Amino acid sequence: MKMCCLLSWVSCKRERPVSTWPPSLSDFGASIRAYVRHLGLYGQYSPKNDTPKFLSVLDQLPFLTGITFDYAVKGVPWFVVQRCLQLPNISSLSFTSMSPWLIPAPARPWVEDTLPLPGAVSSLSHVPLTTLSYATVCWRELKERPYGARLPNTEDLTRAYAVEARGLGALVPAIMDTVQTLRIPLDTSPVDAMCQGMWPSLTNLSLRGAYGHSMRVDIIPTLLSRMPRLSSLSIEIAQPPSHSRAPIFGSGIPIGCEHLQLRSLTVAYPDPEDAIFSFVGVDLLHLSLRDWPRFYYPLRGYVFLRFVAPILSASECLRLLTRMNTPNLQSLEVVYRVDNSNADDLLLYHIATTYLQLSRLEIHRYRAEGDDSVPPYHHISQILAPMASRSLRFLRLNLDFKHMPGPLGNRRRLARRTSLGLSPAHPTLLECASAIITTVGVEHLGLLMHDGSVSLWDQYDLRDGECVIDYSSWYVREPQL
Repeated sequence: MKMCCLLSWVSCKRERPVSTWPPSLSDFGASIRAYVRHLGLYGQYSPKNDTPKFLSVLDQLPFLTGITFDYAVKGVPWFVVQRCLQLPNISSLSFTSMSPWLIPAPARPWVEDTLPLPGAVSSLSHVPLTTLSYATVCWRELKERPYGARLPNTEDLTRAYAVEARGLGALVPAIMDTVQTLRIPLDTSPVDAMCQGMWPSLTNLSLRGAYGHSMRVDIIPTLLSRMPRLSSLSIEIAQPPSHSRAPIFGSGIPIGCEHLQLRSLTVAYPDPEDAIFSFVGVDLLHLSLRDWPRFYYPLRGYVFLRFVAPILSASECLRLLTRMNTPNLQSLEVVYRVDNSNADDLLLYHIATTYLQLSRLEIHRYRAEGDDSVPPYHHISQILAPMASRSLRFLRLNLDFKHMPGPLGNRRRLARRTSLGLSPAHPTLLECASAIITTVGVEHLGLLMHDGSVSLWDQYDLRDGECVIDYSSWYVREPQL
């Protein structure tokens, strides 16, 4: 069976992998089992064949506090979720974007393709979870994909949405009093119920997905007003054509949000006039003004079904950042499109001279429409050069090269990759990386590449004054949508 179990042991405070599933816990003895705190299931989880084994493992781990399902593509049965919630010490449940919930009809408990029927999800009372993560992908919202890849049809999407809505509708209201970290999709969450109560313990909120068909786009300000202790906020919601930049705070600070002290803020397709950017201040350590779904997908052949991608212009991004009083930023991501060279330079100068404690910087700079020239990476490097003598260690750049090296076929031929030219008349990728990393002086540089249908960060290091490709980590995928 293609699955492994990941056990976290408090005695050594690190994760130790076990290569077989189910794990042979009898080999460790009862004294060792008492130290197991986190159980991770990775691989092809079969609801019919693996569930009895998994439940037997749960019975042998009396002090288990967290469970993660990763890549359980056939689904995790709802009664398994309920069994996890019955464990006396469980406080954390996580489901990756490839581990959907499965709520089949009660009469056919092992059939994986039936729509949930009434009664398939029992109501839950108070559940003392502190962490719930249920991730989804945006691929199901794409109309078509390159190379003939097929997506689920409308009926499949209806089934997936129905299952998520029923599961989240039962679980989310039951954890409102205790949950501290919540990562859920907005479009299938019980938003109306979430806005009716208070979230006294919630400090970390991450919303992804899209606005539901009948959902108000101003629901986010109402929801945030119910979360007085929020310190980390991530809003990565695909924007509907009817409202291309939906509000976070809106035009004013919502009642109940006056005392929030955000330390981390991530917003996809932000409105530069939103009041939240004037509200956050010196406590903010991480800021991401990004795109989700990523803007380079429609540029590379993907067609969004019902989303728009209104990334900031350089002028808008500069205006937004200058409104903010965030001198203590340690991590920054910006996504913008060049509207004029002056605004582009001013934005980069602002970043290079304002954030003196920045250790991580990620810039996605898209060329102006109709501009087919090679991005001025020498000029960009010179503007960012003042950061070399300060704390910047990690730099990632998506410079939107028009002539991007295409699929390599055999990705192990790394030497061939670095020798490919950006166009017949322009430098190789390694020469481009060398010019940037030696001028800016960072330890680690990532350049975003598009290899077929996969987006990758090619990693470069500065060693003894020379730029070299990091063969151990050069192949790093973008976070999966």
